[in-house]
Amino acid sequence: MELLFHPVVVILAALMVAGFVCLGAGFVLLNRKMKSLLGPLAAEENGEDAQNMNRNFVRRIHALEMRADACEPRVLNLENAARVSVQKVGFLRFNPFHDTGGDNSFSLALLDQDHNGVLISSLYTREGTRVYGKRIERGATHYPLLDEEKQVLNHALSIKPQ
Repeated sequence: MELLFHPVVVILAALMVAGFVCLGAGFVLLNRKMKSLLGPLAAEENGEDAQNMNRNFVRRIHALEMRADACEPRVLNLENAARVSVQKVGFLRFNPFHDTGGDNSFSLALLDQDHNGVLISSLYTREGTRVYGKRIERGATHYPLLDEEKQVLNHALSIKPQ
């Protein structure tokens, strides 16, 4: 008996037919799913379903617009409050004197979005602790700064607001 078709060719053909059947079934299922999801949107424009759907959309859009209008003043208040809140912080512990042990002194910079704020430094010595506060306006101060204070201020100024 003579083979008309090689077995490998028959298997490949069968696999191709099965693949096309699966692909076709996938398209049918996808089409049904899309129709079920978009069915209300695809209703006739002159039909009653389309008119009800349009009324519902208009109501929902109006309700969303009212909610957005009610939120706008609150968002503006929050944005204004955030502008002057502390957004940039620099901190460093250090030892300014070699006769004391440990990094008991520190500098702390607290700045808002516009680089305004305060620089607080505490210098620890054996005789006591002194605290200094320096006003920062637009990233600068009129008072002389220690090297550590300059470092802390520069760090705080380099922070990008979020």
